[in-house]
Amino acid sequence: MTHDIQGEASMRVGFIGAGLMGAPMVERLIAAGHDVVVSSRAPAALPAEWRTVSGSAAAADGADVVCTVLPDSVEVRAVVEEVLTTAKPGAVVVEMTTHSPRVARELAARAGTRGVEYLDCPAGGGIAAVRAGALAFWAGGSEAAVERARPVLTAIGDPDRLRHCGPVGAGLVVKLLNNYLVAVNATACGEALALAREAGVDVRTAIEAVTSGGGGANAQLTNLYPNRVLAGDFTAGFKLGYMMKDLRHAFELAAELGVDSPLGQAAGARMAEAADRYGTEVDFGSVSRLSGW
Repeated sequence: MTHDIQGEASMRVGFIGAGLMGAPMVERLIAAGHDVVVSSRAPAALPAEWRTVSGSAAAADGADVVCTVLPDSVEVRAVVEEVLTTAKPGAVVVEMTTHSPRVARELAARAGTRGVEYLDCPAGGGIAAVRAGALAFWAGGSEAAVERARPVLTAIGDPDRLRHCGPVGAGLVVKLLNNYLVAVNATACGEALALAREAGVDVRTAIEAVTSGGGGANAQLTNLYPNRVLAGDFTAGFKLGYMMKDLRHAFELAAELGVDSPLGQAAGARMAEAADRYGTEVDFGSVSRLSGW
């Protein structure tokens, strides 16, 4: 589902991290009429007409909303600390990286001392969803901050898929549990469909039967396997390395809270085995290759 991204109030947006996910986000913000200033590690790869600056502090200077899309907690901490040197009071930092909820809470407290709001706001759906305006956002932070950032978030994603999940850290918890389930389901589907294959049952028939009326239906069985895995397409939509990083954060959270995670750990081990064989730059669906796909 796509939506019209025109019509929201224009805002000054600092955007840090215009990579595979970030660049199409910037495109949508510009198309929506926002005043976007971009900081990227590879500015030469960006369109010449974009406004670019060197450094996170320069991108944040004067911005109403500062968006960041970064690899992990180490980079998030460094960039947010730099952003806070220039961010104006009342600005909202929208941190879209999937990383540690504990680090997010620490950074939110730091931002609060500067009069800056902080949202942990990881996204769900991948690059195709960004381009279609179908991205989901799961936000952790104050309701006021979510409302101030709403024109930016709904320009990038689907307004109906923006969820305020609770205080800072809650958005990341939801994203981590989402990817935990994705990893378990992707791994289990490869093994289950191998049963159909080896038993002589047409695999696509088995998928259609389960997804149209079975309790075992899930998004990996509906989309990943028929559209990517069975076609032998393992180019990265969501990199295996990123999945392993997200699982690491999920397991760290589980350990902090005393929650047992044997199924997730088993899926994580299979993801690690796939990474050893095929590398971390391939799609996470490459875990299916361990089952002969």
